[in-house]
Amino acid sequence: MQRQNVLRCAPTNDSVWVVATEYFRLFRHGFMAPMMVPETSSSSTGSSSSNKKRSASASLKQSNAQLDFLTATMVSDVTDCTVTGPDALLEHWRLFSLSFDDVHLQLKRMEQLDEESLLAFTTTSVTITESTLHHVFPHLGTERLSSIAAKLLNQRLVLRGSSRFDWDDTCGRVMRLESKVDLLSPMLQLLGNLEDVATAFENARVTPDGKFVVVEEN
Repeated sequence: MQRQNVLRCAPTNDSVWVVATEYFRLFRHGFMAPMMVPETSSSSTGSSSSNKKRSASASLKQSNAQLDFLTATMVSDVTDCTVTGPDALLEHWRLFSLSFDDVHLQLKRMEQLDEESLLAFTTTSVTITESTLHHVFPHLGTERLSSIAAKLLNQRLVLRGSSRFDWDDTCGRVMRLESKVDLLSPMLQLLGNLEDVATAFENARVTPDGKFVVVEEN
């Protein structure tokens, strides 16, 4: 049990303010695909020609700055109150960026709630594309509901939201990161009435507060 706690919570020198600020910098354009980078060699000895040969044939490794950051600054069982772990948090961002186009996350302000909690207020701008309608609102593709889809297509939404960072002071890592965005208000502004908004979200794969619904495959 003690070993599990050590693995979960290796100490860092960061503060919740530093981590939150860097989080919004790294995710300002949503999910970033991993990059392939050359593996660095621990040894630089040998002739110039042999080093060039090794460099030319150097193997590549996958680098993911966002996942590396989440892993380095959060406990291994960090939660957003729905899923658990850095990989799961990043998967939410991947789905969000896959579903909406031109994601732009902007930090507005941060407030200290108590010694171990920080609340950040944000706006997230996204564009609804055909891919959005296909992945997030697939039921709007029917002829009966096509008028709702037409109102949404190619529209830019500005989503007000918040992210709460709960800090584990014993190891200097985030133990909970709960984010919410208001999809309901901009959808109401676009569609003009609550009935169409309710229809849009009725079988949607995202909730009005921005949580993705996992669809069970038969």
